[in-house]
Amino acid sequence: MSKHENSRHQRIGERFESFVAKHPIWNNPLFIACNNNKLSLEDYGFVISQHFYYSRGFTRLLSALMMQCDNDYYRAELSHNLWEEAGEEDQENCHSNLLRRMITNTFSLDNPDATEFRDYTIGYFNDCLDYLKNSDLIRAAAFLGWGTEGVVPRIYSHFFNGLTQLGVPAEELLYLSLHMECDDEHSEVIEAIALDACNDDTETHWLAIEEAIDHSLTLRDRYFRKLYEELEARQLKQLVKQVTDEKPYANLTQLNDLYASVTNKQGVPLYKNDAQDQNVSFEVTRFKVASEVIDPRLLEIPVGKRNEKHRHAHESVFYVLSGSGIVHVDDQEIKVSAGDLAYVPRWYDHYTQNTGDTPLRVLALTDYGFTRCFAKNTERSYRQQPDNVAV
Repeated sequence: MSKHENSRHQRIGERFESFVAKHPIWNNPLFIACNNNKLSLEDYGFVISQHFYYSRGFTRLLSALMMQCDNDYYRAELSHNLWEEAGEEDQENCHSNLLRRMITNTFSLDNPDATEFRDYTIGYFNDCLDYLKNSDLIRAAAFLGWGTEGVVPRIYSHFFNGLTQLGVPAEELLYLSLHMECDDEHSEVIEAIALDACNDDTETHWLAIEEAIDHSLTLRDRYFRKLYEELEARQLKQLVKQVTDEKPYANLTQLNDLYASVTNKQGVPLYKNDAQDQNVSFEVTRFKVASEVIDPRLLEIPVGKRNEKHRHAHESVFYVLSGSGIVHVDDQEIKVSAGDLAYVPRWYDHYTQNTGDTPLRVLALTDYGFTRCFAKNTERSYRQQPDNVAV
């Protein structure tokens, strides 16, 4: 039995799994956006086409580790990994070509090799390569094993699940599913190299191993944050373009997008909560009109009730259609009745209560169309019952 097989019981599950699980990378806004279905197909195309630079160069990272390794058995194992990355005897299906086809077929982006790779994309790969070339074998193997290959299935599952929820057939995502299935075995080989270099004594070397794992995950976390920042900026640039182009963007033939009756509630249900133990009862209806930034809603609160205390990035102007009440903004109380306007600034805690003897109906004009371009300002992010958000 090989040392590789003897060491299976000492894998990441016993010593370093909790360290990896607690790393800040799992709170990365890119993953959160994937899980909350906030990314478009175009967004995924940008992220994965940038990732192509790393993927097509991954054999260089394996080679850098092999350069550090003196053991013939493990060099042979790494050679097999390289052979698999290269498609073994089927060059057409090497991993980089699988990704090329996925980028072309799924995202309609021809010639992935001609992608304009961002400086931070190239920098991320070079940082990984430099670390592997300039570290000792224990750190290099821990970096690439526990910190890189070992987390690939979990990372790729965010992309795979997000894309399938957008309706992309699973068979188009072979590159992702293949790595979700087989990279555990690849990471096991590299982990075995680290354990061999430690003489199976991870306790003596745990600080060095955790430093290498942390460095690997931190580099990737920083890289994904850069990608997400650019996704946010792309949405903002589109809004800026609408303003600076000085051209109309609303289709005037779509009359339903230019008119909606608040009185007849010609909108779509957005959210409601009926928590009697908190004296909370209200519902919100969104009105879809041809606007890029302004997002109008109708807030309705029964007699004697209020809505939730909450805060968010968008500002709101309240116009009271009927009824009377109090708009609480931080420690301020604004008494309102039909025909009044009230303003709620960004990020202030606020709630509205009905103090009259008829239902309180408030038209809220928000700039949610703008602020939803930013992380942490989704409809679900500030609701007490996020599962009740309808759209």
